[in-house]
Amino acid sequence: MSFEIDGFFSPELERFREAVRATEPFKSWFDYALGLNRIGFDLLRQATSPATDPRLFAMHANFVRAHQSFQSALLLAERGLVPDTRTLVRSGVESAIALHALANDAAFIDKMIEAHHMHQRKVARIVLDTPGYLDGYAPAEVAAMHAAIAEADALEASLAAAAIAAANSAGAVPKKRKLQDIEWASTAMKYCPDLYQLLYRSMSSDGTHATINSLNRFVEADATGRITAFKVAPDTTGLVEAISAACLLFIWSAGPFAGAFDRPDVSAELSNRIQLFAQLPGAFPRRDAA
Repeated sequence: MSFEIDGFFSPELERFREAVRATEPFKSWFDYALGLNRIGFDLLRQATSPATDPRLFAMHANFVRAHQSFQSALLLAERGLVPDTRTLVRSGVESAIALHALANDAAFIDKMIEAHHMHQRKVARIVLDTPGYLDGYAPAEVAAMHAAIAEADALEASLAAAAIAAANSAGAVPKKRKLQDIEWASTAMKYCPDLYQLLYRSMSSDGTHATINSLNRFVEADATGRITAFKVAPDTTGLVEAISAACLLFIWSAGPFAGAFDRPDVSAELSNRIQLFAQLPGAFPRRDAA
């Protein structure tokens, strides 16, 4: 009964985890996923990205992030935390999208830097304009916020001047240039539409966001569809789909990373793993939903 007292911190959870890892079809999926995990570490052991190449550096960092999200998702999955597994996959998908954008557009790193400065300025202004927030910061931190705003303003002015010059050169009417955020949906549709349609959408509407679909994963229902209880314990419902989605996150992330860091051997191995993926039971997306 310790689970009813300590929840997912209960020692009973280790027995659940061991049973899941030893039971089919979960065992086959975890074996497959752990094989991918080793590919990820092989990539990371051999990859080097100089700080003087911002694009490669950003690809390296995004792959580390996606790989860790993949590992974290598996750690949650084997403990029966399926809804949160889906949330972690969705988080990692943004790094997968960034990897594809960076691999195909050398200027995308500039968009990431611009978005960074825009967010830094926004947060700094919110704190500085709200006395209740500002009171909790030290003078050095306040100075850093002012510096972040000045840096963002300077970048915005530079981009605006460049836009005016380009418009004048083309004989067009110049438009006001502001710092812009990255619109991940349109970015994904441009560089990796299947990733967006199959993973991003599904893991957003049935994972990250508080939707009816995501809430349904926390209830139990009888044969008539009547809700009988809330799920507060480990559960294997949807576990295979969640693990397979995590594997797709890794594959979509490792592909452009291996290409950018000149690992044709890994690219070939990923192709083999994709073939094996389709042979495993219950692979995401389900055949009846595709």
